[in-house]
Amino acid sequence: MERKKAGRKSKGPRKQVNFYLPLDLHQAAQDKASQLGMTFTDFVAELLAERTGVPYTLNSQEALRLSA
Repeated sequence: MERKKAGRKSKGPRKQVNFYLPLDLHQAAQDKASQLGMTFTDFVAELLAERTGVPYTLNSQEALRLSA
């Protein structure tokens, strides 16, 4: 029996970035991302893309809906 890969397709090369945010700003961003059905990472990446002019796409992959 052939084993299937678990998880979703790769979004391509990525770099992990760690930074600190004020708690209220982090919570507001988490809430907004959730309202939009996005991950926190995709939400932040889209904001950075807008401000820097560097295109950001999800590689035509639909964002996963977050459950409560």
